[in-house]
Amino acid sequence: MRDRLPEAVLALRWDRAVLARPLGPVAAVVAGLAAVVLVVGAVLVAGHDYASTLDERITLAAPRGQVLFAALVAVGDVMSAAVLAVVLVAVCLAAGRPRHALLALLAPAATGVVTTVLKPLVGRTLDGADSYPSGHTGSATSLALVTGLLLASAPAVRATAARIAVVVVVTLLSAAPMAVALVAQHVHYPTDTVGGFCTALVVVLVVALLVDRVVPAVTARARPGVPPGG
Repeated sequence: MRDRLPEAVLALRWDRAVLARPLGPVAAVVAGLAAVVLVVGAVLVAGHDYASTLDERITLAAPRGQVLFAALVAVGDVMSAAVLAVVLVAVCLAAGRPRHALLALLAPAATGVVTTVLKPLVGRTLDGADSYPSGHTGSATSLALVTGLLLASAPAVRATAARIAVVVVVTLLSAAPMAVALVAQHVHYPTDTVGGFCTALVVVLVVALLVDRVVPAVTARARPGVPPGG
């Protein structure tokens, strides 16, 4: 195993967990609740090519035509999200958080795959295109959630409540504007954005839990006699 992992990789601080105690159980609960909302939403809108009553009410209240909204939607495109993910990986590594870097590399990509797979399975359409769950919202949420987890891991943020608050605020500040922009630009129904948000929560938090479980075992095998930490 040591031959497969370069010394430069082993020298990184792999002992620093993504989900510092006791955030692991909290993340598991949140992922479970998000999965329930995602599935229930999918069942309710499956096969529909029209807005629900709730969608219509929210859409009527949404602003329209702003150039800013068009720019926000563009940020959720695949290429833009890929560039942002690479930048986030670099920031995590510079901050000495390789597990977060691994999460930034895997989770946004996995979120994109899951939303892409779910869309035709659910079969909800807007102007002929599959729409549930929203991939743009999922992309924005996944990147924001990883960023929030990185910021929450800072030494200055010690209290569990403060860590949770940081993650929630950062995630919502990115996901909400994207959702509003998608609805305003008539790219998605409002409930599509809820589905994308929940998809990202499930994927990112599950990947984070897996990273914190798998990385210590891998690094321990690569460095016999050294406690895995985390």
